[in-house]
Amino acid sequence: MKPSARSPVEVWYAIPSANPENCRARLPVWREMGYRVAVLQNWKRGEIPADLVVWSDTYPGWPGSVNLLCREIVPKTATIVVSGGDDMLPDPNFTAQQLAEQFLERFPDTFGVMQPTGDGFMSCEHYCGSPWMGRRWIDQINGGRGPLWDGYCHNWADNELLWVAKGLSALWQRPDLTHRHEHFSRTGEERPDYWHATVAPKDRADVELFLKRKWSDFPGHEPLGGGARFDARLAARHGARLAEFHWHGQFGAEATGRSAADRLFDAIAECEARGHRRIGLYGAGSHTRALARVIPSGRFVCVIDDDPRAGAEPVFGLSPVTLDDARKLKLDAVILSSTCHEQSMWRRCESLRRDGVDVVRLYEDFDDDLAIRRALGALPMAATLGAA
Repeated sequence: MKPSARSPVEVWYAIPSANPENCRARLPVWREMGYRVAVLQNWKRGEIPADLVVWSDTYPGWPGSVNLLCREIVPKTATIVVSGGDDMLPDPNFTAQQLAEQFLERFPDTFGVMQPTGDGFMSCEHYCGSPWMGRRWIDQINGGRGPLWDGYCHNWADNELLWVAKGLSALWQRPDLTHRHEHFSRTGEERPDYWHATVAPKDRADVELFLKRKWSDFPGHEPLGGGARFDARLAARHGARLAEFHWHGQFGAEATGRSAADRLFDAIAECEARGHRRIGLYGAGSHTRALARVIPSGRFVCVIDDDPRAGAEPVFGLSPVTLDDARKLKLDAVILSSTCHEQSMWRRCESLRRDGVDVVRLYEDFDDDLAIRRALGALPMAATLGAA
């Protein structure tokens, strides 16, 4: 039952955390905006400003942690649970109560997911990395197992959440709201030790699980008691192939025969063959920083990033600049340096293309995912018959 307009709505921010310093820096902001806070702490103990803190000797994974928080730690009286990470901040313009009222206007039965997308970081409009989830969604989706599919370790559960919620007509994306994500790749920091130990080793299994589940319409997502049927065409509408591009970029060199460095060298050579001398590189994240270890500096006029930060560590010896600043540099060409975000970066380069700048993609051939299906043993029936 929807609470009356005068009744306070219990909204919890519930997250796993291995970083007490992050919690101490950001959780007070959530509490000041009216959220109650629950944390499942692992890896590193520490005093943190939360209403509820429970220690876990192991990391159940992000979706497993969120499900555990919703099932055993956050009170059942919570109408809405918001999740994310200890490196996120709430929307600064609305209190938890104000947003809860908006949520309940859209989802009066609480079977829904609301995702702020105003941050724009890391193509966040294509997954639910900091979702608002209603009580009925929490209790009924995935056959009652929890609000997230817990087969993932850390990555790609947020992508499945978006696809399933959208396919059930239960997703509300809010570009007018911002959950600022202070991810280490955004700030230029090194990947933390817990990431290397628990997240990175599972990334391939996670992305391949997502792809297989997407290809089969996410079996097991069905809510208790039935309801709307999953519409795969609706789920895919305006979507991006982030997982396919990520798999190709991280694990597909053997399938394609070309590494990221090979692709960048080829792109540079192609630009120079066209007479381009002033070449920019778009993307200052982990993809570019990995390439900077094997490709010498001096090849680019600038490195472009959507969120350049003062004092951030330079890459290729260059401090990142914005797209607007790059337009003033009279570039001949810009090479896109990202795997899963290449599509959204291409769209953001429209102004450069209008200026006559040659924008070059490294992974245009990844639009065909037959190589992934072969590698994962998940060929469509037509391809299997054709191969025979």
